[in-house]
Amino acid sequence: MSNKKFQNVRGTKDLFGEEILRFNQIIDVAKKRSLQFRFEELQTPIFEFSDVFERNLGETSDIVSKEVYKFLDRGENFLTLRPEFTAGIVRSLISNGELSQVWPRKFFSYGPVFRYDRPQAGRQRQFNQINFEVFGEDNSYLDVDVILLAVGILKDLNILDKVTLQINSLGCEDTKAKYEIALKEYLQKYSGELSDDSKVRLEKNPLRILDSKDRGDQKVLENAPEISLFYSQEAKDNFDNILKTLSEFGVKYEINSRLVRGLDYYTSNVFEFVTSDEKAQNTVLAGGRYDNLVAKMGGKDVPAIGFAAGLERLMLLCDLEIEKVRPIYVNYISEFEKHYAFAIAQMLRNSGFEVEFCFNANFKKQLKKATQNDARFVVIVGEDEAKSDELLVKDFDSSNEQKVKKEFLLHYLEGKI
Repeated sequence: MSNKKFQNVRGTKDLFGEEILRFNQIIDVAKKRSLQFRFEELQTPIFEFSDVFERNLGETSDIVSKEVYKFLDRGENFLTLRPEFTAGIVRSLISNGELSQVWPRKFFSYGPVFRYDRPQAGRQRQFNQINFEVFGEDNSYLDVDVILLAVGILKDLNILDKVTLQINSLGCEDTKAKYEIALKEYLQKYSGELSDDSKVRLEKNPLRILDSKDRGDQKVLENAPEISLFYSQEAKDNFDNILKTLSEFGVKYEINSRLVRGLDYYTSNVFEFVTSDEKAQNTVLAGGRYDNLVAKMGGKDVPAIGFAAGLERLMLLCDLEIEKVRPIYVNYISEFEKHYAFAIAQMLRNSGFEVEFCFNANFKKQLKKATQNDARFVVIVGEDEAKSDELLVKDFDSSNEQKVKKEFLLHYLEGKI
């Protein structure tokens, strides 16, 4: 490596310029919506003991079997960089008693996640997600509420008309058990036509085959039994109520009977917002219920629902107007006025203005830098200005110049910007 030029690790990316502005805008939109729906922010470590993910995401999931970054630390502990948020948040809920004193609890998180996957547009090996979780409430209206939150975020990002909501119900535990038997019986007749991954899943978790992207698997599944045939009356009524309420609130959807999501912990209702836009990966935002996960990890028996969205995928699709704040420059004619000008710059910054100050440049170079960086105003300090406390303010848009007393400078600039 010493003889090569340093560069990014494959599957990672630096964010700067307009990209980081768009990145921060998306987080701001998510934060604003999280407050409207009364979510509290929760940040968990980017790595956990490997068992947190391996026991709960499912050993047949692609994430665990192929994609996690797992390593042995100096204490001989196997650790994994988080490939998703939910398992770590459940671990946090269980290990921090104060988080489970009052139900329901709503958590909003964002940050980097890691999966060893083939890098593509909108899919890096280190990428970022926004994540929402609700624990301790089981009601079909909550399912709708969570989807409406997702709709609101996509609408704020001007993406809603580019995506389609696909939704499905996995029924109840009895539904899943009966359907798994029927699906396995059907698939065993075509086991020779299944992909290698699906042959493994056939023995360990047949439902995961429904999530396969292999064309041969998809052809086999064309005549597979539908899970809706195995719904209990309660599961059917719950799903029907969700669909009815979504329609009442003007949310369009498609029922996708093959939608199971890629993680083993999902129960009952699952959903994805998908796009056909060639710039981004198909799934933009996705989630569902995982009512057994907290108990499975050793906590209380509480229902849960949530969703996540990849920021990089949202960045490819969103159409946000980036508001660029133009700076104010404080320039000095000579070194004798530098200290006075520096104090003016700090006064403006302390009042909330974005200010640039050149520490090692003559007056001509200072003006050139102000022009190059699209300054809105330049406050000029010369010998006369420093003595009289009356500053020269140049408006770069109109080329007008105005003498302004130091005591009125803040008021003058606030009126102009």
